[in-house]
Amino acid sequence: MLFNLLLFGACGYAFWAGGAPERWTAAVFVLGGIATSVLPFQQRLSYHSVFWPLLSVDAAMLVVLIGIALRANRFWPLYVSALHLITIAIHGVKAFQPDLVPWMYAGASSKIAYPMLMLLAIGAWRHRHRLNRFGSDRDWSPLRKPEYDRS
Repeated sequence: MLFNLLLFGACGYAFWAGGAPERWTAAVFVLGGIATSVLPFQQRLSYHSVFWPLLSVDAAMLVVLIGIALRANRFWPLYVSALHLITIAIHGVKAFQPDLVPWMYAGASSKIAYPMLMLLAIGAWRHRHRLNRFGSDRDWSPLRKPEYDRS
């Protein structure tokens, strides 16, 4: 319940105060939370083996988060993607070492989401701060380098 409050608080703030990268990341977090919540409850809380549907949700989230990180004109999406990659790695450790203690698997895979939410909220706050200070804040990096006039 605490996580859901923080999820909707951080994502709501990102939708309100953030730019496009913050809103996209908030949407990924909310959709990932919804997708995780519709998975079978007992299997989701088992942690005795890798729960492949949960790994699929996490992998899809990672792909989108990396896409945001590659295009965003911000640094924090790189850190969010790296933290989420650690979550995927924890699933891999559990798949490779099935006798990993279940509470360690559960704790490691779920606690990483808290700093990710914190980074999202800080990113939205910094975006708002740059808007107030400079009047604008570019959301996305250009796809290609601008051509310079050499004359």
